[in-house]
Amino acid sequence: MIRLFNHYISIGVLAVLLGDVAFAALATGILAGLSGSFTDLSPVHPLATGAVWSLSLAFVFFQGGLYDPMSFETDRRNMIRLISAFVLLAGVGTLAMKFVPAIRLGWRGVLALSGLTFALVAFWRWVLVQRLPVHEWKRSTLILGTGQIARIFEELNRFRHNIRIQAVVDAQKIKEMNLARYALDHKIHSIVISLKDRRGTLPIHEILECKMNGIEVMEWPTFYEKNMNKIDIMNVNPSHLILGDGFQKNRITVVVKGVMDRVLALVGLVLFAPFGALIALAIKMNSPGPVLYSQERVGLNGKPFNIFKFRSMVVDAEKNRAPQWASEQDPRITKVGRFLRKTRLDEVPQLINILKGEMSFIGPRPERPFFVSELEKCIPFYGLRHVTKPGLSGWAQIRYRYGATVEDAVKKLEYDLYYIKNLSIFLDLMIFMETIQVILFGKGSR
Repeated sequence: MIRLFNHYISIGVLAVLLGDVAFAALATGILAGLSGSFTDLSPVHPLATGAVWSLSLAFVFFQGGLYDPMSFETDRRNMIRLISAFVLLAGVGTLAMKFVPAIRLGWRGVLALSGLTFALVAFWRWVLVQRLPVHEWKRSTLILGTGQIARIFEELNRFRHNIRIQAVVDAQKIKEMNLARYALDHKIHSIVISLKDRRGTLPIHEILECKMNGIEVMEWPTFYEKNMNKIDIMNVNPSHLILGDGFQKNRITVVVKGVMDRVLALVGLVLFAPFGALIALAIKMNSPGPVLYSQERVGLNGKPFNIFKFRSMVVDAEKNRAPQWASEQDPRITKVGRFLRKTRLDEVPQLINILKGEMSFIGPRPERPFFVSELEKCIPFYGLRHVTKPGLSGWAQIRYRYGATVEDAVKKLEYDLYYIKNLSIFLDLMIFMETIQVILFGKGSR
């Protein structure tokens, strides 16, 4: 893993991404070099065309799941995704390069550029996966202690593209082994200390010897954060959050984020107005009641505010009942409301909240005061999610399904705290890109 703009990214994913972009630019350069012989195939402005083509390729690949590390290990599925992405890329490229003068290129040129880029990128990915020792990129890891492993061992295996668990050593057996010799003989890259009670258990001198030989030594919470992109709130001490890095509000980031939020919210409201009118008509025709729905939520620093949504449930859905989470096949949801929730279109009126400064485009989703008071009683550090503005979308929303239980709230808080700890414009951009996938494919909605 490599830390880039406060976010941990797989080295393998980064290598594939940079290679894809480089070969897309190379394909544009090759066509530009043919300008003397095939004028109808070469771009008028090679640099502008190459930049737009490379960025478009990265965007389409990202949306198509081609930077999911698990796809690198399944050749057939990866090839199908690759072909589908290039069909879409060629179609969008034909339209863009026909109507935008700076990147103008005829349909023959787009076809040639697509074919050449496909050949180069497919070859690059084949070499990377089949011929290079990609398995050697996995960090061989030795875990000392078994306290937390049983609970998430299956989850760790899902991230086998980043790590390879060489061994998990029970606390009672640590002293029986020659740790330094074992680590050097088995080419261990990382040693993870996963012990709640370390007194008289840890072989300090041997661990120090391992560190002096270049082996990374880290505590369980750091290992969990780096490889899971979330914080293990049930097994982390307050001292780790206080003394560790992160959780720092960069003034420039906050200002830039706030300006971008308001500008994009205003533009979004103007552009969405015609579609909003059609949605309002559909809601009215489907069930009686108002088009918009207002509900109190907890915002920045615990301050309550009213959130706006397109109404997706019947009127008085909670009349004479305590607040409750939505559930699978919830009978309170209308037919139009189910579609709005699936596509997340019910959330669009929250652009008004963003324009008012009560919300941001990216941040932890705002929760109702009733649930906040209940969850703070049973989930450690739950109140920390209110130190930043709530968002229209967030790290937890794209990484975890819709939450309807306390257990779900715990999982989502792990992602929310990771976002707050590593807040950056880069991470916001990543979340925005993945949110598009949620909207297009309806992942995680209810």
